This record gives sequence, structure tokens and C-alpha cells, in this order.
Amino acid sequence: MKPKAHILIVEDKAILYKRLSMALSEENYSVDGFTPSVEKALERIQNKIPDIALLDIDLEGEQTGIDLGKILSTSYNIPFIYVTDYDDNETFFEGLKTKHDNFLVKTKPHLDTQQVVRAIQTALHRNKNEKSLPTKEGLLCFTDYIENIKEQGTNQISQVPLPYSNIALITTNSTKLNESKTKLKNRPCYIKLRTNYTRLETWEKESYYLPASLAELASKLPVSFIRINESEIVNLSHPVLQGRINGSRLKIGEHICHISKTYKPEVEKRFELLYQKFR
Repeated sequence: MKPKAHILIVEDKAILYKRLSMALSEENYSVDGFTPSVEKALERIQNKIPDIALLDIDLEGEQTGIDLGKILSTSYNIPFIYVTDYDDNETFFEGLKTKHDNFLVKTKPHLDTQQVVRAIQTALHRNKNEKSLPTKEGLLCFTDYIENIKEQGTNQISQVPLPYSNIALITTNSTKLNESKTKLKNRPCYIKLRTNYTRLETWEKESYYLPASLAELASKLPVSFIRINESEIVNLSHPVLQGRINGSRLKIGEHICHISKTYKPEVEKRFELLYQKFR
């Protein structure tokens, strides 16, 4: 019989991992191997993405389950439940910021495995229903600044549907070169758009506009999109992504885009999620 779902248990106590693993196996869930640290959890995820994860907070190594919860929520969109000894308000509210699916306190002397199973079933059911909702196909973009569109004729198109697959990059730069800055930095530099506007460029080099910041858009885009510097979000899906250049630059369509140090760790995680890598 096919397992109901695959579960990653991140727990540094082997005996508790074994109890949970056995209880879940009896309920026809598949369970990944013993995973006592954040580092080991990320290795497991690279091999097989779980349907849901159970996270202890006190783990081996410097990073905690809260750290892992942030990663699962922001980079992988994997649902997770905290199963912890910590029952204080500070830990609870810290965990709440990571958008977990539940926060269970280990009861002494024994963990209530039935409570854990029901929490998993509830979280999986809720996430399945959310995923069954219609998915967005793209963005409805403006052909110019909204102020300029108001001056157009009544028969002129002002908004167009732009499929995600057509978008190469999203930027706060215009298409006009900043001549003085370009000479100073010896690379193409562009004049900025109006405040709180972004320009969406297709890989056919067409431009469209949205009255939204990069930060607003980043949380609403598919997983193939990632912010790489202060000015750009790029599409890492093929064939928009042409390739990497020495690890610090990307060729997106006809653009050479620089990955800043601030965003590089998240960019690396996204590559690991989207593409099989061999070091």
C-alpha cells in the first residue's frame, strides 16, 4: 500500500525519534532516517522533499528548530509542526513568527503520539485543500505608469496578462542608461523607476509595470523566482535562465545579473531546490 505521506522527523533524541517513527509507520506514513540537526535535515530534504516535518527546537549544533522552521517556511514551503519540551511564552511566540502548522509540547513522562498523528493529519488535510485552489497563471501588468495610462485613448490597452513563464526579470531599473554612473563603474547602470514601481521584462525584451515593490512581489511569486540583489528578482526556470557565470553572476535572457553577497545564501538554496547539483 502506498504511504499516505512522507515525514521528516528532526529530533536529537534517538529513542524519541524511534517512538515517533514507529507510531507513524503504523499509520502508513513513510519516515525519513534519524535526523538530529538542521544541517542533516537540509541534506535529507535535498534527497527527498517531505510532505511535512516534525521539528524539535533543541537540536545538535548551533542552529535550532526555530532556525529550520524559518528555512522551511521561506525557502521550501514545506509544512511543519514543532514538537518540543519548551512550554514558555517566549519560545511559543518566536515559533509563531515562522508560520508553523502546530506547536505541540512533549508531555512527560511520555509523548502523546496519537496527538502528534492527529496534528499531522490535520496539517496535511489543510495544506491539501489550500493547494487544490486555482493557481495564479501570472501577473496582470500595466503597459506604463498608471498616471500615463490615464491619458491614453479609450480603445488603447492599459493592462495585459503576463504568464510567469514569460517573465525574465523584475527590476526597479528603467531601460535608460545612467551615462555618468556607467562610465564610473565600467558596467551598464540604469536610471531608477519612480518610487514603489517595478518593471517586468520578458525574455523577448518587452517591458511592463506594476505599482509594487520588490519585497511585495517576492512573497507572491512562484518558487522559480528569487531576489538576487537590491534591484532585481530573476526567473531561474529554463529556458529563461541561460546559466551561471563564476557563481556570482547569472545570464537571464540577454542580461548578465550580479548576485550580491546579501542574497547569495538564499539564491544557493533555491538552486538546490530547483536543480540537482553535484559538487
